[in-house]
Amino acid sequence: MNHAEETLAACQEIMDNCTDCGLCRAECQLLERIGESLVSLATRQPTVSEAYNCSLCGLCESVCPSGLSPKYMFAALREKSVAEGKIDIEDFRYMFPDRPLNVMKLIREVNGIGYGELNPDQEGDTAFFAGCSMLTYDPHLIHVIFKTLQQESKNISLLTDCCGLPLYQLGLKEREARFSQGLKDKLLRLKVKKLIFACPNCYYQLQPMALEMGIAIQTIYEALEDSELVNAPLAEHQRKIVTVHDSCPDRPAGQFAGQARKALARKGYSLVEMEHHRDRALCCGSGGQVSHFDPELAQSLVQARLREVEASEAEILTAYCLGCVLNLSKNQNQIPVQHVLNLLLEFEQDFAGLKKKAQSLFEGPEGEKLWERVMAD
Repeated sequence: MNHAEETLAACQEIMDNCTDCGLCRAECQLLERIGESLVSLATRQPTVSEAYNCSLCGLCESVCPSGLSPKYMFAALREKSVAEGKIDIEDFRYMFPDRPLNVMKLIREVNGIGYGELNPDQEGDTAFFAGCSMLTYDPHLIHVIFKTLQQESKNISLLTDCCGLPLYQLGLKEREARFSQGLKDKLLRLKVKKLIFACPNCYYQLQPMALEMGIAIQTIYEALEDSELVNAPLAEHQRKIVTVHDSCPDRPAGQFAGQARKALARKGYSLVEMEHHRDRALCCGSGGQVSHFDPELAQSLVQARLREVEASEAEILTAYCLGCVLNLSKNQNQIPVQHVLNLLLEFEQDFAGLKKKAQSLFEGPEGEKLWERVMAD
């Protein structure tokens, strides 16, 4: 099917099977703002703006009693919009992971972030796939994780690639397929037999490819299950109450959700749940690159999540996706936010303002020059 046919099929599925129960609209700020029944929206097809204002979080899928996917409808509309030239997607090329230079790569360059001592992109059986956010915003955490993994696998290598998810999210399906083939070729060249993932987005994005290639995959929590440090119990005064924010791509399988909670409980933390958790978790506000298209909606999603955090009366908010950690750390004077791995490996970090600091690189005359480099054809 071409993009128009895929979009029509996605809309038709909703038109034929939606019972208009309203559960998805009750849980989704975008659908609530649009203010139409889902059948009406599918009948007229979402606008380009509506398609790109969806965070693609999948909460609509989780609550739908008919098993429908408004998320897929919006994603299909993105692809159709790009194919038909209804959005100049090149305006957002600063995010494209397949370009020689993008925002993530430039931030690492300017801040002198490199991983030469961690055997980057070396041939070997086992590789750690950290993901773009961690590579860019938290080199210290990567070093701690890598050194811990080395205790079990001396020849482990660090992969410095993007998983390609931003291309899919932006509606560039064919471009994502080419990028994925390049990554597949690299894994074959490096003779990788096992991949360890810290990022749930990367894990689920590359899972089909890994299975096709016969590459074993592990979450970081599986890989560290026997780590002495991870299993060392906390002192009594360290045993705080934590609440876990769940990552959107983990909804269907719940693999990271279950493993992270199990590891935290074994460590000695007390767990409390927010109203929305596991497959019903609210998006952190960074899903689907929505902050680049509707910053106001993205911030509203952050605020909704933080209200639930406050109601939980937890002492620490933790998440197993660094993108979520960074997005939920934006506000001052709030509950401390830590990555699950910070808690398990026993070192705290201050994530507040990290993204804002990165964005400030593009301010002023020097910032304009950096931006020109990123956007250069």
